[in-house]
Amino acid sequence: MALKTAWLAALLPVIVLADVPVYGQCGGSGYTGSTVSAVPSSVCPGNIVIGRKYYLDLGDGQYNKLHDPIDNGIYHYLLDKFHCVKHFVCPKHGDSYSQTGFDINGTKPSADDPLGNPTLPGWTASGGLNWVGFLVSEFNDSTLLSYNFAYGGATTAADLVAPYESSVLSFVDQVTEFSESIAAHPSYAPWTAANTLVGVWIGVNDVGNIYYRSNVTDILNAVITRYFEQIQIIYDAGARNFFLLSCPPINETPAMLAYSDDVRAQEASIITEYNDALASGLANFSSVNSGVTAKLIDTSIPFQTAIDNPTAYGAPNATCYNSDGTSCLWYNDYHPGIAINKLVAEEIAAAWEGTFF
Repeated sequence: MALKTAWLAALLPVIVLADVPVYGQCGGSGYTGSTVSAVPSSVCPGNIVIGRKYYLDLGDGQYNKLHDPIDNGIYHYLLDKFHCVKHFVCPKHGDSYSQTGFDINGTKPSADDPLGNPTLPGWTASGGLNWVGFLVSEFNDSTLLSYNFAYGGATTAADLVAPYESSVLSFVDQVTEFSESIAAHPSYAPWTAANTLVGVWIGVNDVGNIYYRSNVTDILNAVITRYFEQIQIIYDAGARNFFLLSCPPINETPAMLAYSDDVRAQEASIITEYNDALASGLANFSSVNSGVTAKLIDTSIPFQTAIDNPTAYGAPNATCYNSDGTSCLWYNDYHPGIAINKLVAEEIAAAWEGTFF
């Protein structure tokens, strides 16, 4: 059986907004309560740090402490990732939507456990397998190894959009971690351009923390510029196959449904602006770098598939959430459960059918 490597980098998480209620940033294994408040001055339960760099939004049933909303905002947090899939499913960068809790200094991915550490399904914010877990365990047609640098609460760059806490590793930090580890093609990860697929899902926290600002377009432009500077670093290390995931319709999460139609419409417009900029950035990146095969995954398709027909996916409606990850579409009021994660994985696998899947 051929060996493939997927590098998943997660840089999408943290989003903080000022003068706006705390949105659904919290969540994670063991937490079943709401993460949204209708009062702008409210607080959101802080994420629990697991080991050196993993945030499980009140994970493992622990309730650590309350963090006051960061001055300029609320935070939504997701996991972005870098995903390399073939002999190596390369760096996954992102936030809590992608995180599995991987530590590059721990057990490395292998045929016995494609995540390396922790074991499948990893530490996720879905209630079980997230899209990364599905790719390496159910949609793979050969051994697929995942190096997932995603970090809960991440934004693209902390100096552009501050995460909820300074210790959160941004997309920039995640790429630095990649550069200091597997970028050099070490013996434990002898990846090549041909057998590696890099996936990145970041932006949820960027959008969620700035959509209300008067200078949001300027910030988004700076974010996208920094985003592709990181992609360039990965390209320069030898990667040639990339997939980027768009910002999903977070305006339709249970957390956001607590807000007015005007607020949700405003966020939806910025999601569109972000995704349009991401598409333009990817087109430019592909045109100036030789040998690139890159795909933009429209995450609104899997999300809307479930939201428009929740009963087909085991949920009574499109708004409930449950930490079991299966009885509702949502794991908590801001993170998708197992069914939506599987649909996201299906979308990625279909885009690369015949090559990496």
